[in-house]
Amino acid sequence: MAKGVVVLAHDGSTKLHTGYSKIGRVSIGEETFIGINSIILPHVNIGNNVIIGAGSIVTSDIPDNCVAAGNPAKVICSTSEIIEKHKQKMLLSPIYENGWTSRTGITEKKKEKMNEDLKQTMGYII
Repeated sequence: MAKGVVVLAHDGSTKLHTGYSKIGRVSIGEETFIGINSIILPHVNIGNNVIIGAGSIVTSDIPDNCVAAGNPAKVICSTSEIIEKHKQKMLLSPIYENGWTSRTGITEKKKEKMNEDLKQTMGYII
């Protein structure tokens, strides 16, 4: 789960008019990634092996092995499709191993190289 993800088990939007807030369980499966600043609303089940795109608002269940994104989040493809797509892109993209992040002590020279490499494409880092 990325930074800024909000998982809500309650929703006060009905309180003013009904006197009651909605509540519901949220279930998030195994091997599931939820992108930065996404919001998961109450009474939602997200399956196993799912990728939720950054900034998504998940208002309904997402089945196993899917990629979903948007507001509201909708299934856009299977997890295997997007993984295969990125494996193919990796064959033609810059790949950065250990030593290329702030955490692993990237040098100024490496930062400059990465900046140059990524002017026309995206890359992948370990």
